[in-house]
Amino acid sequence: MKKTITTLLISSALALGTFAAYANHHEGKESEKHEISADTDNDGKVSYEEFKNARMKHMEEYFKRRDTNGDGYIDTDERNAARAKMKAKYHDKEHCERKHQ
Repeated sequence: MKKTITTLLISSALALGTFAAYANHHEGKESEKHEISADTDNDGKVSYEEFKNARMKHMEEYFKRRDTNGDGYIDTDERNAARAKMKAKYHDKEHCERKHQ
């Protein structure tokens, strides 16, 4: 159980970090889009419950993408694969930024 909780916490931290980096990369446009889609009652405001539900949905989707074998856990191989994928993506992003400067 401790291992599951630790894995979930690490995954959540990675998800939030990835989301923040992605939002910053797109100068906040992606973040604004997520906030608008979180406004489920279309009142022009995002309540705490709407925000929490949107984040929970995002975390569930993130977890499912990382849990590639679908066993309900993110094991070492899955974490390493995700880390390698993120490094490759980050490297490509840096390459693109340097190319366009």
